[in-house]
Amino acid sequence: MKRFFVPLIIIISLTGCLKKKIEITAEYVINENWSKRVNSIKINKLKVKEDSTINPFSNLTHIDLLGKLEDDTTFIFVGNVKYNGENYSTRKVFFNKKNNFLWWTTKGDTQTDTIGTLQKNTWYKFSNLLTYPYYLYIYVDSTSQVHRFDVNQSNY
Repeated sequence: MKRFFVPLIIIISLTGCLKKKIEITAEYVINENWSKRVNSIKINKLKVKEDSTINPFSNLTHIDLLGKLEDDTTFIFVGNVKYNGENYSTRKVFFNKKNNFLWWTTKGDTQTDTIGTLQKNTWYKFSNLLTYPYYLYIYVDSTSQVHRFDVNQSNY
């Protein structure tokens, strides 16, 4: 009985986390998983690796995303969402407006109030949105429409 009970609890816990919404547009992110204790975000701009091609409008797999995209070191920002009176889980965190916290480069040498709207025809990787290794690969198309690809590193 115990042999089946522990995996069942783990599956229910992970499924409960996945039901919470993470919405990303070219202008903002809403993460229902954020709380007073867990409220960070990391955004990496990505570029297609040399000698690779990737079609963001196709049915991409984890292998396609991880094997064909790499960090563009000119755009990697981290932020800790400070409390501003709004509920963390429903708060819109804007990229092109002040949010009452600073965005930092991963080197920690640069800080800014805004990072700007996500660029068209560009790939991004969002992380630190959950407490386990889970990444959202985002492609912003020419009309600023966001295409989302979820990568759960714990299952890869």
